[in-house]
Amino acid sequence: HAADRSWEFKATPYYTRVADYIDAIQWNGTTNAPRAAPQTNQFTVLKFMNQSARLYGLDLSGRMPLAKTGLGEFGLKGLLNYTNGRNRDTGDGLYNIMPLNARLALTQKFVGWDNALEFVMVKGKHSGSDARNEMDTPGYGLVNLRASHSWKQVRLDFGIENLFDRTYREHLSYQRDPFRAGVAVPEPGRTLSFSLRYRI
Repeated sequence: HAADRSWEFKATPYYTRVADYIDAIQWNGTTNAPRAAPQTNQFTVLKFMNQSARLYGLDLSGRMPLAKTGLGEFGLKGLLNYTNGRNRDTGDGLYNIMPLNARLALTQKFVGWDNALEFVMVKGKHSGSDARNEMDTPGYGLVNLRASHSWKQVRLDFGIENLFDRTYREHLSYQRDPFRAGVAVPEPGRTLSFSLRYRI
């Protein structure tokens, strides 16, 4: 980082091994033993067991100034996250692991205004838990717009999430379907938010 913190960058790699990770395996109720051939695209009985697992990944974050003009101060802020999880006993992927994702925001500060144009990018999920019939979901990209203005005791916030009204499915949101193992839930379309706060 700079001495005055005008720019900074942080990288956090990690590696974790878990001896007694609680995971699920498909269970055959007839033989009272693990199912020899996993069932796919249908409901199945699961049994929780302590198993060995490992997770590794990388978190990156940073910000930097771009320019000071008559329209204010412009800058960039970004986040990137990657996690890989694997059951070491079965070789299966771990459940509910978010795929590679990133956020990049162009920021502007001008006469009390604090604004941001944010880009959200998420890779498709194709290596989940086979035992749980975890669904594949496609990648997506979103644009969000946020603005706020502060006075002495009043703060005004305005935002538009999913500015271009994209249809997408968040990787960790599911609902059950009577004929299939699960269905990815569509997320909200263009959403406007507004708030006004007064501090005494």
